[in-house]
Amino acid sequence: MKVSGGGSSVLNLYALRDQEGKPGLRPGSMAGLKHDTVEISPTGRQLAEGAIKHRVGKVFVSAQIGESLNRLLEGKPQEVSDAVHTIIGSNLLPGGSVSDEGERSVLREAGLAQANYVADHYMSGGEASELMAVMNQIAVIGAKGTVDPATGSVSYQMPPSRPIGAPEDYVDINELMKRFEPDTYKKLREAVAGGGDWGSILFSFVEKIPQNGQWVTKYREETGQLMQELKTTKLDNRFAGANTTGMASFLLDMNRKLDQAPLAKTDALMRNMANFARLFGHRV
Repeated sequence: MKVSGGGSSVLNLYALRDQEGKPGLRPGSMAGLKHDTVEISPTGRQLAEGAIKHRVGKVFVSAQIGESLNRLLEGKPQEVSDAVHTIIGSNLLPGGSVSDEGERSVLREAGLAQANYVADHYMSGGEASELMAVMNQIAVIGAKGTVDPATGSVSYQMPPSRPIGAPEDYVDINELMKRFEPDTYKKLREAVAGGGDWGSILFSFVEKIPQNGQWVTKYREETGQLMQELKTTKLDNRFAGANTTGMASFLLDMNRKLDQAPLAKTDALMRNMANFARLFGHRV
């Protein structure tokens, strides 16, 4: 994800370097000035480490998936919501920090096992099945991600978002333009970003739709095929069936399964598993 702004509001300290006669900060010490010091004991360091919680922001996949997750997580403890969204952002749809396909694969598989732990402990039967169905769909999206070799960033093809309550054959005009008139879509985005007359671009495209019925037909076919793939694709998982009776048992069984299929790199996975355990108050 790339975020950019129109300018920088950061004060340029180097520009002040040569200004004379101005008060400023200088490294060093002053004679006679004493400083208080604080030492943190090993126990204190462990407590501090456990107090740090890594939370990943919510990743928008589609309106339908977002609605399902909101409904399933409503009334659940905060750590459950944190865990689910952390799994999505760190395991199922990791960003540019994990560009190696082997690492992404093992994180994805571990994420599904973690989701199963959450489902078994915090969801009823129907809720558990629905949560795993949603998480599996997101995992399939993650498995189809592509890596930009130049930047290492990972992009994912998200399913078209249908507003809640819209009919099954709803057509997203933006997606339609993106697929069949990409140049127009580019102009639309530029106009929106630059405060231009994006409305006329959009309306001009909408007027073309009745004369290009094949666009809508093709869109619905492709969308239906994509949704079918997300719902029916079964991913291999070396961690399938991990013991979820308790966090300690879960971590031990995950390690046992990993020993059966050793990896060249395990640092990212170990950090990920430790973070998952800490979300539920378990110190690794």
